[in-house]
Amino acid sequence: MKDPLRSLPGYALRRASAAMMEDLGQRLNVLDLRTTDVSVLILIDANPGVTQSGLCRALGIQRANMTPLIARLDKRNLLERTAVDGRSHGLALTKAGQLLLSEARKTIAAHEDTLLSRIPEEHRAHLVPALQALWND
Repeated sequence: MKDPLRSLPGYALRRASAAMMEDLGQRLNVLDLRTTDVSVLILIDANPGVTQSGLCRALGIQRANMTPLIARLDKRNLLERTAVDGRSHGLALTKAGQLLLSEARKTIAAHEDTLLSRIPEEHRAHLVPALQALWND
């Protein structure tokens, strides 16, 4: 069957993203984590005291979607909260959160190695900058 869609950059990008996210999702599933969970844990680790609103802005996630995500991580005792003001709480990782994130980073590294191994070596250095050019302002 002819597939003229394969020559469209946007279509190719969507298919590549879907395939890589499926692979990462399956790998993280072993740790009972979703890709968004790990994204949140990584950002909290890099920015102790960040608020849910700050995470929403950084990840482009609606507050209504962030609340259950944080609740899920909190239920697993991965997060601790510190009052910032009357309404907001800063988030930090607990020891359990740090340990789980350490395992998740190993899983991500293995996934990234697999991803990069599929890219011809001469294009690897340009991959991330080219992708960032599509979504950075």
